[in-house]
Amino acid sequence: MGCCSVTARGTKENGGDGHEEVELLKRDESRKPSAVCTPSPNGGPCCLPQELAILTPGKAGIHTVHTQFVSKPILFWGRTREELNNMILIEPIQGWEGQNIRSYGNVVMSSLAVMQISHTEEMSECFMVLFPLHVLILSMDHQERRFIYQGLLPLSGMSVVCEQSNTGYTFEISGPMIEPRQVSCLSSSERSLWISALRKHIQEANAHYSPVSSPISILSYLIPCDQLWKKRELIKYLTSCPIQKWEGKAIQHMGHVVYLSEVQAAHTIDGDFEDRIMVLFTEDLVFLSVDPHKTSIIHQGTLPLNAIHIEESLNWNGHLEFQITGDLMEPILIVCMTPEDYTKWVFHLQKPHHIHCGVTLHPLPFEPPKYRR
Repeated sequence: MGCCSVTARGTKENGGDGHEEVELLKRDESRKPSAVCTPSPNGGPCCLPQELAILTPGKAGIHTVHTQFVSKPILFWGRTREELNNMILIEPIQGWEGQNIRSYGNVVMSSLAVMQISHTEEMSECFMVLFPLHVLILSMDHQERRFIYQGLLPLSGMSVVCEQSNTGYTFEISGPMIEPRQVSCLSSSERSLWISALRKHIQEANAHYSPVSSPISILSYLIPCDQLWKKRELIKYLTSCPIQKWEGKAIQHMGHVVYLSEVQAAHTIDGDFEDRIMVLFTEDLVFLSVDPHKTSIIHQGTLPLNAIHIEESLNWNGHLEFQITGDLMEPILIVCMTPEDYTKWVFHLQKPHHIHCGVTLHPLPFEPPKYRR
């Protein structure tokens, strides 16, 4: 362990000129610990040395600086927690869905955990990453050393349950669009950190998106969504706030939003039009509505794209209308608000029709086999 000696020489012996002489003792490099950490074969944690200088007072005004080495834990793959967090932001995640991960903000905290969805017996190891408004769930491919996307949970509307009688390392998270999940941490202190951080950011997310935070909801500024910036903000809102009466897989898992606009929809049998927000994903068409006070979004239904098609009619006198039909559904009449919306919807939903012609196709003539001489 190296040290340096700092001696004050400002005494009468040197004429009181205030000159200070610093004597540095060169550290023996051969005694410096190695900075290379070799992880265990199964990817377990190890420690990475770091220099730490400590100033210790000595006799006759001499202060000695001792150099010590502290251990920086490595979680897995030979990387520290900070390196793994940077890896999530920089390197591609297998199966990732949605927008650029950097748009979700900085990583608040992360750790290894074991997660179990309620009413199931399957338990899986995961890497939980907390962002300001979301929790990212990842699994690990230890052979390829890469993360695999498992889900992105919005904090808005989420609740954290921790029973007082529970002396283990487990807590539960649930929400309007989230199946209850049991999360088991590696230690009680880590569980306490997660519960504290989750409750803090859940409160901030609810204050950011909740209608009770102010008499005027953010939806009142986004509806009607007749401008491009409003549509972009509405897409962010839908992926970050709870949607009432939601059914099926979470909206964050439905992929990229292809198009979104306000429409009027009616079952052609009834003929009563209702305001709807129609959201087109890569495989599904989602119908949403807004409550009269513009404080919340309500799910009205989802149609798979592979089971529907649209029809245009010349009897509608040029109105911005088309009809959505399918084998197992009642036809739905859609009225668009602008010509641009009408053109976009027809372009995205229209499928090529099979062309039937009156020419009868005969089989190809028989070709005799060729023989070799």
